[in-house]
Amino acid sequence: MLRLALATFFAAATALPGLAAAQDLAQLEAAARADRRDADAQVAYGHALLRAARYRDAYRVLHDAARLRGNTLEAHFDAARAAFAEGDYRRSRAACQQLERRGRQETLTKVCRARAFLVWNRAGRAFEELEAALAQDPNAFEVQLALGDAHRLRASTSESEAAYQAAIRLDGSRYEAQFGLGLLYANARREADALRAFEAAYRLEPNDPALLFELGTRKEGAEAQRLLTRAVGFRPDMVRAHEALGDLALAANEDAAATASYEAALAASDESAPAHYGLGVVDYRAGRIEEARTKLERAIELVPNFLEAVLLLGQIQEQTGQTDEAYESYRLASNIDLQNPAGRLHGARLAISEGRATKAIGLLDPVIQRQPNLGAALALYGDAWRIRRNREEAIRYYERALSQGTGDFDRQATQRSLDEVRNQTGPRRLQRATVR
Repeated sequence: MLRLALATFFAAATALPGLAAAQDLAQLEAAARADRRDADAQVAYGHALLRAARYRDAYRVLHDAARLRGNTLEAHFDAARAAFAEGDYRRSRAACQQLERRGRQETLTKVCRARAFLVWNRAGRAFEELEAALAQDPNAFEVQLALGDAHRLRASTSESEAAYQAAIRLDGSRYEAQFGLGLLYANARREADALRAFEAAYRLEPNDPALLFELGTRKEGAEAQRLLTRAVGFRPDMVRAHEALGDLALAANEDAAATASYEAALAASDESAPAHYGLGVVDYRAGRIEEARTKLERAIELVPNFLEAVLLLGQIQEQTGQTDEAYESYRLASNIDLQNPAGRLHGARLAISEGRATKAIGLLDPVIQRQPNLGAALALYGDAWRIRRNREEAIRYYERALSQGTGDFDRQATQRSLDEVRNQTGPRRLQRATVR
């Protein structure tokens, strides 16, 4: 019953927000078509297209709406946002020319050119425009916001933070500066500050899919699932949000929901390594070993240092008798992240299952040097000494694992091994290691 309830929850939560977002876009389109001279209707539809990442359609609608809004600089700058979001420099410059025709030296025109240069990755030229705009009008929200973005892209944390804070003081009703602060803090690994900034931005704008993604990946459980589902409702092509939804479902053992999300990610981009990996995990759980292998190999082809995929492929190789290949995968995993002991632990477990104590100890020594109280490594050390029939050393390491061991390891199995050694029983070779 619990599994059915979880499945129902995931299905309902995934379907309804996405459907609502699609209906919202359709309704706004219908309203815009019903009265093509209604500027507000055209702008609302253009913004909805922008949220949906239909950038060229958004620009067309907002550009046409600018005429209904009196061809003001603000109206044309609003249309230019679609070109900036698309990341197309030529379209961005063409959009800025609409402003230049109406006021080449105006502050907003300078900001537009700066935004276009940022799209082109020409930060130096962008700052020239922004400095001129700042001298002309230091109290313009768009100037301070663009300065915050430009400094953030340069990883100039203090300058970016100051500009964003200035923008917030100038107009606290706009969410973009809070969102920029969240991205800035996230890049600086100030996660608590990032979360607060994203939450502040969300209170001002609950429909930005990029913001929904950032906030959703920092929440847990149903709240994370709701936010991410809203993100893909607005942006069906948002690969990372589909991946994150798949990961949530996978962690909840909802493999059907995970499969749906990962397949949606692959429909948007076949080069989604996390989606290939997630589907490989689903296949592995279902006993479809060869299908899992194929998907994991694809994930590793796309991202060679994909640690989790390399480890799971090693386990499959081990289970299918490809011992040499498994050792190589575990070696690769240990090299991908020198601080992560998983590759060496898996390799040591495999060596112990084969009765190769020397190889196991060689794999474990660097782990113990870095993490002297890691319970899984200590327990495996005990297994290795047990194979060597060194009763005293085996007892010492088993006892140390049980009394001082940290991390996740099978304490019950370790205790059984200790009892067997104390009683001088147990096989020379162990068929099951004490690491999970």
